[in-house]
Formats: sequence, C-alpha cells, structure tokens
Amino acid sequence: MSDFLKDSCYKSGNGYNACIAFHLADHRRQAFSSSQFIGYTLDTNPDAEDDKNAPPQKLSLTFSTADVVILGWRLDGLADRLDENKLAAVCILPKRYAELERNAAFVSSITITSVGKG
Repeated sequence: MSDFLKDSCYKSGNGYNACIAFHLADHRRQAFSSSQFIGYTLDTNPDAEDDKNAPPQKLSLTFSTADVVILGWRLDGLADRLDENKLAAVCILPKRYAELERNAAFVSSITITSVGKG
C-alpha cells in the first residue's frame, strides 16, 4: 500500500486530478480518468439491515467504462471530495483502523465492475 494511504482510506488532490485510483490490494490498483467520471450515489447499504456488522453506507460511482461500489463508514467525506473534484485515491484499510479516527471515512470494500460493450 502506498505510504500516503497507510493511515487514511483516501487521498485528496488539488482539484485537477487526472484520475481517481482505487488501491484494491498491495501492488494492485485500478484508476479511471476523471473525465470518465459520470456521477455517484451515496446511500445506505441494504445489507446492513440484516447484518449489524456490515458497513452502513454504500457509495456507488459511475464511470463511462466501469461501475465502482465502495462500502464503509462515514463515506460522506469521499462524496464531498468528489463534489470538489479532489478525490485522488481510495483504498481499503484493515478493520482495526475503523474507529481510530471517529470522524474519518473508513472503506471496508471496493468492487469494480467493467461495463460491457453491448
């Protein structure tokens, strides 16, 4: 994992980010051009109704070539960075980091699904 993401699940940029990178595991990343970003939806995670240990929030991002689903806690900060065009990178952190910073976002999973040519 990159040094800048060791204590936080995201990195902010200056508002002119060429891409948004998703760090899925050590040495595995996938990035999308900011120009491909279409929009996002921040909602409650429907799985959290049945499983109290499930992340309560779901942030769905739509790019022209893929859909990205992020599950976690306090994801409002990520949505704010998207609004400002300042989200540069997102990563998953181990569960032990979830409550270290009670106001910081915490990402438990990132799922990327390519949009097929139909």
